[in-house]
Amino acid sequence: MTPRRLLEIKVGAFIVSGLALLIFFIFAIGDFSSYFQQRYTVRVRFDSANGITVGSPVQYAGIEKGRIEGVRMVRRTDSPRPEVEILLSVPKDIELRGDDTVAISTFGLLGEKFLDITPGPGIEPPLPSGGVLIGKPPVSTEHLIERSSEVLNELKQTLSGINTMVGDMEARTYLRETLRDARDATRNWKILGERLNLAMSHVESGEGSVGKMLYDDELHRSAVGFIEDLKAHPWKLLARPKNDKQEDKKK
Repeated sequence: MTPRRLLEIKVGAFIVSGLALLIFFIFAIGDFSSYFQQRYTVRVRFDSANGITVGSPVQYAGIEKGRIEGVRMVRRTDSPRPEVEILLSVPKDIELRGDDTVAISTFGLLGEKFLDITPGPGIEPPLPSGGVLIGKPPVSTEHLIERSSEVLNELKQTLSGINTMVGDMEARTYLRETLRDARDATRNWKILGERLNLAMSHVESGEGSVGKMLYDDELHRSAVGFIEDLKAHPWKLLARPKNDKQEDKKK
């Protein structure tokens, strides 16, 4: 083999090896192996596409599993209002069901649009190829920004009103007196609570009239005996003692 022929073989082998490494890195980085998986298509219908386009990603349970293959307008037979039909493809190892939730979401506030599929309870049967899902109405980002602007304006007006009220001398005087009255009321309630705690501690220790009534066994037994005696001889409530009758006669 001539040296020239040997050099050509080495250069060819080097080029083939470089191409093989390049293809390997392309597949490793871009995950092009998913294109060789068996896939099936499903149609999803929305009232508005809300910025979704062909090639937008499809996430299933938070994992990217497919791409949008087509977006088109369709006419409903029961309504003159058109709908947007999105055609997506997913691997066959994912079973989309009729009770799955499909919505158009955004990566961040102003990021790329994508189709988000949330698995449902799994009651409905799996969809066949070409099956139809009804998507949730998309929330417009412009509407969110507009609503946020309205809330900020309302907050600005509220703060302006507070600043105006605080700047008024009469209002400031009223607020100062209100805070002073609230502070005094809080102090009085604190003192009353301390007194109640002290009184309850005396009662629990059996001190004072209430404490003796609750915790003195002898007084308790006397009260029970008095009540039992009244139950047995209720006429004692109406009869007067003999001593009192004799004193009345003497008078």
